[in-house]
Amino acid sequence: MRLRAHAQEEAAELGKKASEFGRTAVGALDASRSTAASGIDSAATALHANADRLPVTVGKFAHQTADTLSATADYVRDNTMRDVVTDLKSYVKAHPTQALVGAAVVGFMAGRLLQRD
Repeated sequence: MRLRAHAQEEAAELGKKASEFGRTAVGALDASRSTAASGIDSAATALHANADRLPVTVGKFAHQTADTLSATADYVRDNTMRDVVTDLKSYVKAHPTQALVGAAVVGFMAGRLLQRD
């Protein structure tokens, strides 16, 4: 009985530490939102600036991509990590196949990047 109580105490303590770590990580990510949004905005601005030098069809696609990047920057700037997680969960529930394909692509790309090192 004493061993069981000790195990429960240890599990509770571990749960508290994990929760604290999660809050710290979310706080750090939220603190860097502005920097990330500024970087994404800079990429969008540069893409817009250079899109007119490209062939018309490619330039149009580049402008659309820059607009999407700009919207992404606004989203990152305006939403907390909790909002992002909630939106991501909603998207996965509404579009499970696309989410699975997206996760596979991200995993593949991460694997390729890690192999280069």
